[in-house]
Amino acid sequence: MVSALLLNIPPHLHNNRPASAPPPSARSTSQPSSPPSIDHQTVATRILNDSKGVVGSKDLPAAEPLDLMPQLQRSGPSVVKTRTGSVLSRGLILKTDHYPSGRALDLDLNVHGAPNFRSPRQGNLNVFGVAQPRTQGLRGILSVLRCRPNIPNPTHVVWFSTREEPIVYISGRPFVLRDASDPRRTLKLSDRAENLEAIELRLKDDILAEANRFGGLILTHNELASDSGDGPILPTWTAVDNRNVRTTRELMENMRNDGWNVEYHRIPISPDRPIEDNYLDAYLRVIKWTDPLQTALVFNCGMGAVRTTFAMVAACILRRKQLMDIGMADPYVPRTLIRRSISGVSTPSGSQVTDTRILQSLEQASLQHDTNKSLLRITYILQQCLETRSTQNAIELLLTQPVLLDDLRKAHMGNYSVVLSLLGCLENGPMAKKLVDRIIDDCDHVTNLREDIFINRLKYSLTTSMDEEQREAFLNRAAKALEKYFFIIAFTSYVGSQGDFSQSFSDWLEARTEIWNQITFLRKSHGSRLNVFAPINDLSSLSKSSAEGGSLVAGQRNDVTIAGGQILGDEYSDHVVKNRKGIILREGTLLKSDQWLSKSHHVADGVRGAINFRKIPGTAIYALGQPTLEAIDEVVDKVKQAHPSSNRIMWITLREEPIVYINGAPYCLRRERFTLRNMKDYGGISASRLEALEERLKDDVIEELTSFGGRLLLHTETPDGSVIPVWEEVDPSNVLVLKEVMAQRRHSQGGAELNYVRIPITAEKPPDFTDLTELIDVVIRNNASNSPIVLNCQLGRGRSTLTSVIIVLIQQWLSNWSKTPSSPKVAYRDLTSTSITTLDGVDGSRSERRQSYQVINNLLRVFRKGPKVKSAVDDAIDKCAEVFNLRDAIEEARIRAEQSTDERQRRLHAQKGLQNLRRYFELIIFQAYLQSIEPDTMQSFETIESFVRNRPVIKTFEKELLADGVNALKPLERAQDIEGMAEPDEVKQVVTNRSGTILSASTILKSDFFSNLQKMSLPERIEGAPNFRRVPLMLRLVPPHSPSPGNGTDFAAGNGEDEKWVCGCGMPTVQGLRQALARIDAGPGGNNLVYWTSLREEPVIYVAGRPHVLRLVDRPLENVEATGVTTAVVEAMEENFKKDILLEVRAGNGRILLHDEVEERPGVFSIIPIWEHVSDSDIMTPRDVFDLMVSEGYRVDYARVAVTDEQAPLPVALSQLLERVRSGLDKAGDFVFNCQMGRGRTTSGMVTACLIATVTYWDSLKVSNTPPEIAVEEQYDSIDGPSEEEAYLQGEYKTILHLVGVLSHGKMAKRMTDRAIDVMQDVQNLRKAIYDYKLKIDACEKGSAKQRKLFNVGINYLYRYGALIVFANYLLEMRENPGLDCSFPAWLKERREITTLLSRRTLD
Repeated sequence: MVSALLLNIPPHLHNNRPASAPPPSARSTSQPSSPPSIDHQTVATRILNDSKGVVGSKDLPAAEPLDLMPQLQRSGPSVVKTRTGSVLSRGLILKTDHYPSGRALDLDLNVHGAPNFRSPRQGNLNVFGVAQPRTQGLRGILSVLRCRPNIPNPTHVVWFSTREEPIVYISGRPFVLRDASDPRRTLKLSDRAENLEAIELRLKDDILAEANRFGGLILTHNELASDSGDGPILPTWTAVDNRNVRTTRELMENMRNDGWNVEYHRIPISPDRPIEDNYLDAYLRVIKWTDPLQTALVFNCGMGAVRTTFAMVAACILRRKQLMDIGMADPYVPRTLIRRSISGVSTPSGSQVTDTRILQSLEQASLQHDTNKSLLRITYILQQCLETRSTQNAIELLLTQPVLLDDLRKAHMGNYSVVLSLLGCLENGPMAKKLVDRIIDDCDHVTNLREDIFINRLKYSLTTSMDEEQREAFLNRAAKALEKYFFIIAFTSYVGSQGDFSQSFSDWLEARTEIWNQITFLRKSHGSRLNVFAPINDLSSLSKSSAEGGSLVAGQRNDVTIAGGQILGDEYSDHVVKNRKGIILREGTLLKSDQWLSKSHHVADGVRGAINFRKIPGTAIYALGQPTLEAIDEVVDKVKQAHPSSNRIMWITLREEPIVYINGAPYCLRRERFTLRNMKDYGGISASRLEALEERLKDDVIEELTSFGGRLLLHTETPDGSVIPVWEEVDPSNVLVLKEVMAQRRHSQGGAELNYVRIPITAEKPPDFTDLTELIDVVIRNNASNSPIVLNCQLGRGRSTLTSVIIVLIQQWLSNWSKTPSSPKVAYRDLTSTSITTLDGVDGSRSERRQSYQVINNLLRVFRKGPKVKSAVDDAIDKCAEVFNLRDAIEEARIRAEQSTDERQRRLHAQKGLQNLRRYFELIIFQAYLQSIEPDTMQSFETIESFVRNRPVIKTFEKELLADGVNALKPLERAQDIEGMAEPDEVKQVVTNRSGTILSASTILKSDFFSNLQKMSLPERIEGAPNFRRVPLMLRLVPPHSPSPGNGTDFAAGNGEDEKWVCGCGMPTVQGLRQALARIDAGPGGNNLVYWTSLREEPVIYVAGRPHVLRLVDRPLENVEATGVTTAVVEAMEENFKKDILLEVRAGNGRILLHDEVEERPGVFSIIPIWEHVSDSDIMTPRDVFDLMVSEGYRVDYARVAVTDEQAPLPVALSQLLERVRSGLDKAGDFVFNCQMGRGRTTSGMVTACLIATVTYWDSLKVSNTPPEIAVEEQYDSIDGPSEEEAYLQGEYKTILHLVGVLSHGKMAKRMTDRAIDVMQDVQNLRKAIYDYKLKIDACEKGSAKQRKLFNVGINYLYRYGALIVFANYLLEMRENPGLDCSFPAWLKERREITTLLSRRTLD
């Protein structure tokens, strides 16, 4: 029996392991040549004993495994969470690049390893698309395209990869980087090709380093196919080495080196990357240099679906132009027509008529074919989307609802309202759309870009079994698909308009504001998002929801209510409107009378047909609504009579909507369902393009007039708000556009020349920068002649009044400077001195009317002579207020909003009030801009756009205005003494009536010291300098602890041997400052020079030696923030702050009202008012205080870098700190930073200085043999990895790990930043602070105001941490490239992937 057992032992099991098992690394080195010998008798005895149940002897050795299976089985579950690569980091996996559900199965040609490989059905344009191929698939495609090595005349292949995620090839198969918690979602790291390919190279290094730990194996994850949808993802060990791991770039370069005629380009495109973001230009830059007859273009994305198809369509458009430019036929014109035109065949009766008829017949046949095909597709798609999947149900549904069927047909053919609006803005728009539709249908093997919109829109309405989030995903996909369709039509028009493509598509788009406004409408995130899908915005008749649920969908019922009007007409009129064929006067649009007599105000010298005609008192400015032809003549006559000496009249039309005059009356274009609302299709359009649109509208009107035998369908409004149809007899000669009307009147009897200018301004919005610049230009040119100016908008109310105010301000500015050119500033002061007196309340009733708002006061603080700026604007508003007073309109809207019981009405009134407050806000900015420049006929002054861009604090206040909502409309209170009433409280009287530039109404002077300011655990205390601490400035280098390439140089705390230190403290008192400087040997006679940098963004003032800050009376514990404010502005604010306080001290006979913070009981604080007697010398700015220190002999150099509290320093601030620290490294012994408490901003300043000094002195840093006190990765258990708390405390948030992956020196930058944070942690450790906030957020009630507030602070801290790592990486890059002169803001601007990652709002 033993012999039989021995004979049955397979030879490959003689050593207890399979023959294919690798030898164990430890033992294979000692016995490399031969396997250990086997004692067959021993084996037989052991088998025999086992069969008898005999337990082996203790003396017998146990067999050890020769393989890695036990180690791999033990490590497998923890590999992902213990990864330490710079890219392949904790929580990330390598997943096979596999999309089992995304493969087209009906392709004419299939290539192994190259899913979805195809070309357009027609055209022979040498354009191809494919999913991400395997290596053999890549070779297969290139072989199909005839670009193999060593063949005659090989095709030149240009390959475009649009992948936006890191890809690496292992053994010929592509793998992608994914988050283990969401492995099927693309990991978005970067969309910059250079950066993405650098990431892939680092990923390759990480793979090889990890494989080195596991015997040449790495854990990958394979996605398996499944019939039920997403298949399982299986952890799989994969063998790797230097030879079988390749990045895509390496793979393509290797093939090129092997003789394959292929050229590779990476143009990363994420699904949510804006299309205008240059990637169509990136395709264009490459394709325009290719030979369309010799070069094949191949595009790939992950699945080879949407991005690939979009790129193929764009390439076909370009290739068509290339072929036609070299004299070849249009590939998208039917061949029968081409053959006919070449052969010249004609009938005896004349070829021209016959050819025209043939073309018309063919076009009609093609249109009928497209319609029939569309109806069949609609039925099929509807059947697929209905949950019953019944063909009969779909057909019955369509047959019983012909209106719905018509809307579905229009949408399926791409005739969405926003698309039709675009066609009106383009040259040959309908032809561009027709071409795009043809190409899309030719490239729809995998997906049809136009049908994608339709399908996802239907799914949103018809899918009831999914949750709201999944349904919302359908809507998002539909919106993205519509955006792609919109852009590709615009791109087609652009390509057709270009000769040598000297103008990029991005520049072409940027010059067309009206198209940008349509894009903004497409991307709307407020209101009903369904409106962008008109005519299928309302599919409630398809929905399975109840009638009540259907009413919540934006449909016709709601739209009519919103628009405020209802169309009453006969069936024939409705039919005409629905079947209009013009480019501008298209289906669903009306020509509505532009006369709004119901909006007329009583004016002194009114003109019939010119609503709200009036003269602005004391000026030569006139304003009116859109006039009739007769009214234009009468207005011109009146103006001539009032100004007989003028030889010119300037007429400025502010209308942005297309206008056409019919029988002497103005008509505007409106949508059928929004008859009382201006069309926003052309928002932001330039005057020249608007006039071109009006010419097209005129052509459409005349064409429709011809079709109906001299009759035209118009619409007018009845007194009750109904819009009714009217048929009118019209002669084509009586159809005029505004430009023609004004040209006919340019030279009229009476001598004065009528000069006409069109400056389109969007209704209900403030003028944009271009509008303001044009107005300045017009007024400057008109100023010498002092000619009268006539302004017209639609109603003669909003836009004309606002523009009147602007022109008054411009004219005052010009007058101001012309009176006293040698001393313009004095002239300006004289101009506004009277108005500021009025503002301060000399006239009680006027003061009450001229109230202010918190956002306006915030804005005034950052402008020179802020109250005078406001006063000048208020004077101009009052001067132009006969029909419309902007400030009164704000207050009226606020009162109506507060009194309204209906929520919708309340929102509408609030919105109107905010629109007018925004206008007021913009007028203040405009007047401040005028104050900052001198008139110049050469116009060399700074533009207003540049003025606003250079003051980012303005954006901050604008965001506050929008964020505060209806609360922003609340006016600031003013207490007044009224006869017969009791005296108001003295404190309230003082606070509410403050009127300084900075110390304005409802603001207080609060002490900057408060309870619990000092951290008691600090080793030393300096009275008056809270939280003072001092640590060595630079880190020391520590040699790497292991040979792993992921570790590299480490850092440890310095010991101060280099005699450079960094200090931090809170805002000191004057005496505390003296003691702090003396402590670090910078007092009188000291040996140390100190560079002291204040990081306060808020204005600070010293009163009697103690710092005080400005606070709002209703928010005394919150900083008055002005994110983005510059150092110069803050210090100018402090000078004005000082002046305000001195004025108040003198007015109060040496008394000033201060506020202090006291702790009544633990955690409960109250603000108490204190009167203090002071002298003028007791009031100082921080700069005054430091100047005093220098005069007393203290050795200190002071500077200010403004940083917002609880936020990361802006790139400009970090750049200023870099310059500041570098300038002092050779001079200063100590760098001191302070903020309010000496906590967040101060610690960030100290860390920043440490990073700068460490990198600057890198080559001379002392090497420490002592390991750092806190080790990051080495503390973790090698099998189980870090606990969640450990990982968070080491800053391993997903955002940070991904950030490290995209940075060129990510791991080293993080390690250096972490060491600096640990060294500077006496008051705050930034990583711990983030984790503390995360715990607080998790403990809060979800969605509560407290949770939102804590979350914002936590996100800001995480952003600060990430920004410091990024800054460290920048310093390391600059050290490597000493000749490169690039500021940190400029460097960061070129790397948008960094700002994208930092903008994530997650603490995972």
